[in-house]
This record gives sequence, structure tokens and C-alpha cells, in this order.
Amino acid sequence: NLLFRTVGPYSGLDYHEFSKEVDVISWDAYPAWHSPGQKMPDLAADVGFMHDLYRSMKKGQPFLVMENTPSLVNWHKVNKLKKPGMHKLSSIQSIAHGADSNLYFQWRKSRGGPEKFHGAVVSHTGHTQTRVFQEVAEVGKILDKISEIAGTTIRSEAAVLYDWENQWAIDDAQALKPEDKHYIEVCQEHSRALRKQGITVDVVSPQMEWNDYKLVVALMLYMVREGMGDRLETFVKNGGTLVMTYWSGLVNESDLCFLGGSPGPLRNLLGIWSEEIDSLYENEKNSIIMKKNSTFPLSGMYKASDYCEIIHPENAIVLAEYGGDFYKGGAALTVNRIEKGMAYYMAARFEKKCLDDFYRFLIRKQQLQKVLETDLPEGVSMTKRMGDDYAYIFIMNFNEVKTEVNLPHGFHGIELLSESTVKDMVSLSPYGVSIIKIQK
Repeated sequence: NLLFRTVGPYSGLDYHEFSKEVDVISWDAYPAWHSPGQKMPDLAADVGFMHDLYRSMKKGQPFLVMENTPSLVNWHKVNKLKKPGMHKLSSIQSIAHGADSNLYFQWRKSRGGPEKFHGAVVSHTGHTQTRVFQEVAEVGKILDKISEIAGTTIRSEAAVLYDWENQWAIDDAQALKPEDKHYIEVCQEHSRALRKQGITVDVVSPQMEWNDYKLVVALMLYMVREGMGDRLETFVKNGGTLVMTYWSGLVNESDLCFLGGSPGPLRNLLGIWSEEIDSLYENEKNSIIMKKNSTFPLSGMYKASDYCEIIHPENAIVLAEYGGDFYKGGAALTVNRIEKGMAYYMAARFEKKCLDDFYRFLIRKQQLQKVLETDLPEGVSMTKRMGDDYAYIFIMNFNEVKTEVNLPHGFHGIELLSESTVKDMVSLSPYGVSIIKIQK
């Protein structure tokens, strides 16, 4: 008998322990695809993060999208329609990130009840001559064309650690900005910075094994469970690269503060002592000044927002300093070498451009393998699923304009949707997608 269950951030479950007991992971995907002040590519990356989280529960095994809507929902603050082409792209995105299904709620709109205006494949008109029905039919044809991809997996060299229990503890803490401390948003920002550069990312729990990764990103790790510090230190000693941030190492699994100073059991690993943390107002910024050297190529000034932690390097090397306030000149970015590996610490919430530049440096330094060795245009996402004999590359355009993607020299593949040969370049229409089959 197969056991499966749809899980989510409010399920009250330790998802790592839960995932070991089930055969299939699924989730209900109802993101707000349009949000004032946030660009579509950023929204898409955040949705991709959630797909990556569920895929990672079973170590890359395909998951199921148990529910999604072909157009709108009826319970967002603003219930926007999916624009033409958006449903096809969002459906393929779930497949690109490891799903083996794209199931709907609901088939036909009900006449009554609270969900009578929720999106459905068949509207109250009762016929198939609607935009939504035709777009769903198109998705069905595409899934039939790419059916050979079912069962293939995704392999990653980088992982972002996301912990629901840590989030609950952070949310409950009467500190910083009590209403919203932005834990999941920070996790998504760092994942987005890696994916923008063609890196596949897993989203893992603290209990999972990390030995197969070259890079682990553990952000705002407020709660450090027993043994966690030792595991992280072992990962670094064995040659792994670790990235951590402010508000880490404050409490144990019982939400009791570590005595002797933060970051508690991570202090030797990170080589710092954290004395205080400053919460910034919404429109308040500080600056981060990079200290370029022979092993660290970043230079110039970046912005910092939300939080600025005042830290004291003990064994760590300072890579950047604060540019303002009474802690001007204090360490803002450090690195600590532990045997074969490196542990980086960001003492503030760095702006997106800084994250992009920082991870571009780490990708080169750690020789992380991209999906393809090419620079992705803004708003284009790329993933790869691996079969026994073939790999399948998904190139997705989350822009509202036509976008071209250059492919590496000597590239050769078959575009599954058009059944044409692909060599030098892929041209994507607004919300367009290309799925390319290549020999492994």
C-alpha cells in the first residue's frame, strides 16, 4: 500500500521524519503569481523554492502537485487571473523542479458553497470554448509529449537548509521585528541568487545528510539542536563550504538561550562572537564595504537592510565592514577556514545584487556545476532532470517579452515540444518554455 499525504508549513509535522514514513510527497500549489512591488521572475523563483523543498524530502524522487488552479483562486487578498501562457509556464515549472503530476482543483465550478468562484477547468458556462479550458488542454498535450521524463530525478551540489521548527521558534521570539522577521524570504533570496546563475538547489532539513553537497546555506539558524554544531563543523572539515547569517546559534531545541555568548555551539565553526543585533526601520539602510584581497575578488559598496549584527572576529578573517552607524568599520562578512573547508558569515541582510555577486564568486571557487555553462538572461530559469540515458533541460522565460538564451559551444539537443534540433540559441516567447533532450 502506498502512503502519501499533502504537507505544508502549518501541518505540525517534523517533515524529515514524516517523509521517511511515506512513499510519495505531494503539495497543493496556489501561489500568488502577481504581487505589487515584486517582479514575476522573483515570484517564480519563490515558487520554485517550494517545489525544491518538497522534492528534497525524498532526496530528488519525483513528487506530485496534488492541486493547482488553471487560473485564479478565490481566497487571495486580490484574486488575479493567470495571463495567457502563464498557466502553461507554471505547470511546466513544477515538472522542471521534479514533479510527476499537475492535478487540478477543481474540474467543474460548483453552483454553490464558498468555492463556487474558485478557478476550474470547466466554468459555469459548461462548455469547452473558454480560454482556460483551451490552455488546460494545451498543457495536457505537452505532458503527453514529454511523458518519457516521468520518473527522472534531479541532482544538486548546493542546498539551502530550511527548518519549519526554526521558523516557528523565530516567529514566536519577542525580538527583532516581532511581526515578521523574514526567515523564509531570506532563504528564498539566497536560493534565488544561486538559481539565477544556473545552479540546481535542494532545500533540506537539519536532520538530512549533507555529505553529497559542496555548498550548504544555513540562514538565520536561530535554533541549533543538539549535535547540529558538530555536524556542520564536520561538513566543513571534510571540504564543504558553509554560508550562515545573523541571528544564528541563539537557542537550543527547547528554545532556551545558550549561555556564554552567541552563536553558541557554532562559535568555533564560524570563528566569531556576536555581541548585539540592530533592527533597522523599513526605509533605513546601512552600507557594506567589501575588502578585496588575493583570494576574495569582491569590491565596492552594497546596501544592508533589516538587521545588522555586531560581531567580533576571533579566528575568522574579515571580508567586509559596515559603512555607517556607531559600528562603522565593524565586521559585516567573515570567513573561517576549518581544515579542508570554509565557513562564511553574513552579519546583515545583504541586498540582492550583493548576494548575486557573492554566489557568483562561490560558484567559481567551488566549481559548482551549472545546468549549462552559459549566462542566463534576467527572468530566465533553467533546470535539469536526469534519466538513465538522457538528460532533460527546461528553459523557462518568466518575462513578458521575448528573450533569447545562448547555448554553450558545441551544444546539441532535441527540443521536445517542436521536435526540432537545437544548437546555438533558444528563443523564448513571453512566458515561453523550451524542453531539450540531450545525451548524457
